[in-house]
Amino acid sequence: MSLRAGKQIRSYVVDEVLARGGMGVVWRARDTVRNRPVAIKVIANDLLLNPEFRARIRDEAERHGRLNHPGIVPILDVFEAENDTCIVMALIEGTSLDRLLDSRENGRLEVPEALRIAGDILESLDYAHQQGIIHRDVKPSNVLLDRSGKAMLIDFGIALAVGEERRTRTGQMIGTPHYMSPEQITHPRKLDHRSDVYSVGCVVYEMLTGHPPFVKGRNGVGNTDFSIHEAHVKLSPVSALKEVPSLPVALDDILMAALEKDPSRRIPGCGEFLRQLKRVNEVPRRDAVQPPRFNIRHPLVKWAFIILILTLLVAALIWL
Repeated sequence: MSLRAGKQIRSYVVDEVLARGGMGVVWRARDTVRNRPVAIKVIANDLLLNPEFRARIRDEAERHGRLNHPGIVPILDVFEAENDTCIVMALIEGTSLDRLLDSRENGRLEVPEALRIAGDILESLDYAHQQGIIHRDVKPSNVLLDRSGKAMLIDFGIALAVGEERRTRTGQMIGTPHYMSPEQITHPRKLDHRSDVYSVGCVVYEMLTGHPPFVKGRNGVGNTDFSIHEAHVKLSPVSALKEVPSLPVALDDILMAALEKDPSRRIPGCGEFLRQLKRVNEVPRRDAVQPPRFNIRHPLVKWAFIILILTLLVAALIWL
């Protein structure tokens, strides 16, 4: 389907391109019935050649219909036009996390900002997991930041309802290499919510260090997507503290626990991940520890003060 500014599809008038990616193109548009701005994702034509993918897109709409959380961008409508599948979402005015990272020096965020964004992501995922849904593609480009800085998740399109039979081809991996959990690579049909814990760990690692745990040509990783997959399965990530020595030790420990290869040794869920990060915020910095204050009202201090005055008076009489 050929979209252009000013074209109308059903009740939506197209405005401009917001983003392009492997899944398709996202357009800004206006819903003329409800008089509100929306985002329309037009799925790439080559993906729609697979009837299983079309079925999965329909599942996306159903899953989103079950998710009602301020940290998850809702899907408003799904329809087909000129053999293309269009997904209508609420329009979030702001930016994406990947663009925010690109705009910062060294691609890094300060710890308080990174923890705030991580907290929003984990809260939304914890809610989705309680509804039996895992995201399976948590990455910076799927995190939107509104004008207030609140982080919101999009694209549950490749989400998998827990216990549901996958509709994709046998052995097909779905996800982005830099943020995929080891089990998503080795056992894609046997995933649970702990896979999202690992992916969030990768995103937090990137926010703090400026790059994901495994990058092509760095720290023993080869120069192909396969080498990144292999690293997630076999290599231990370099400590974030080694990359950025100013990071809190407790934060580095939490991050390494989120990136455990074995899901049974990983932080058990996004709710627990969030609780641990909140405790990092509660630990006072060493340079923020205040020295003990002099309390003149303490009894011992009072007597010491009286003795000092008497001593000075006696000394003064002697010298007179």
